Amino acid sequence: MSFDLSRVRFDARKDFFGLVMQQGRVQLDAEWNEWVAQLARRIQAGTLDTFGGTVVPRTTPDGFRIDAVAGELRIGLGRIYVDGLLAENHGGAPAGWDPRLATPTGTTEPTYADQPYYPAPPALPSGGPHLVYLDVWQRDVTSVEDPGLIEPAVGVDTTGRLQTVWQVKLLPDVGNSSCATPDADIPGWAAATAPSAGRLSNGTGDPAGDPDPCRVPPAAGYRGLENQLYRVQVHTGGPLGTATFKWSRDNATVASRASHVNAARDRVTVESIGRDDVLRFHDGDWVEVTDDHRELHGLPGVLRRIRVAGGVDETARSLSFDVALPAGLFPTDAQQATDPARNTRVRRWDQSGAVRREDGTAVANLNDAGSDGDIVIPADGTRLFLENAILVAFSATSPDGLFRSGDHW
Repeated sequence: MSFDLSRVRFDARKDFFGLVMQQGRVQLDAEWNEWVAQLARRIQAGTLDTFGGTVVPRTTPDGFRIDAVAGELRIGLGRIYVDGLLAENHGGAPAGWDPRLATPTGTTEPTYADQPYYPAPPALPSGGPHLVYLDVWQRDVTSVEDPGLIEPAVGVDTTGRLQTVWQVKLLPDVGNSSCATPDADIPGWAAATAPSAGRLSNGTGDPAGDPDPCRVPPAAGYRGLENQLYRVQVHTGGPLGTATFKWSRDNATVASRASHVNAARDRVTVESIGRDDVLRFHDGDWVEVTDDHRELHGLPGVLRRIRVAGGVDETARSLSFDVALPAGLFPTDAQQATDPARNTRVRRWDQSGAVRREDGTAVANLNDAGSDGDIVIPADGTRLFLENAILVAFSATSPDGLFRSGDHW
């Protein structure tokens, strides 16, 4: 989802490759993360240039081969390169061994229904013909998504991971399309693979109201007193005027796994309230409850406001909400414990109170009863204040272009 970073510095247009450590200098996370980004792009670009797109290597000729068996699809073991990204189907139990790479692997082909990165996929359609395709991307994984990243020797997480995710999907009813049909002529293919149309620009402005003599003056632009890595993220997808967003001043890193959801679904027990008085959950905060099922299906979590009075119970490590969570969305057992395999989690977002345009007029008040906690993305050209004089404006690449849930800047 997101990492605890100071800043993101990588810019491919500068043609940097590698970092050089200098003696007596402070080492920063941004520099080494930039090196990883440089190396990852070099590997991906080199692979893409060599293979020219998507290819299954000769060493694993059955990689991602699709077989229809007894009304189910089976996915072949092996590797495939998609636009330079390596996706690998390791297979399932019983365990095996790859002598060439000296790594453990599986020996049985997963089916469409039990693929590892697409829990409970949509049911296979009837009729046909249908197009089967592979979707590949990378996501951020922290100890909130994978508790195995917590280092036992120190009891905290020290690093995050980049994970390559793959999903076998179906595009139904493609008519008379065949392997020779150009992509542009396959019904529904353009819509299924179109990139997000969402764009964001930012700046600073002068919020309406009398200046506080104890605050940074307007001429300074950004009025915050600390370095912050802001994250603006689309919550509900759609066009301008319909899609919504949320934002965080800490790259959405204030988060915790949720171990229990009470029977009334208005209180969750978390593993941690937070690291300190700032990076923690507070009464009145807007938080998002989600899990791997929703993330891997491209769906947003559920925004809920922690009760203003006594919403955070530090002793019980629980968060109580103004409005209950939807029934059945986050399954629990008889002891109200969440499913560990789904990695149910709670993440803090920092939008609150009145949301104002650049001219100072209000567009919403997130403290009002009935507020959903997200902010409608306004028409192109409208700039909204976040905080500390930060302004954001959204646009789309076409009048009917769509923002997608999870888009972020």
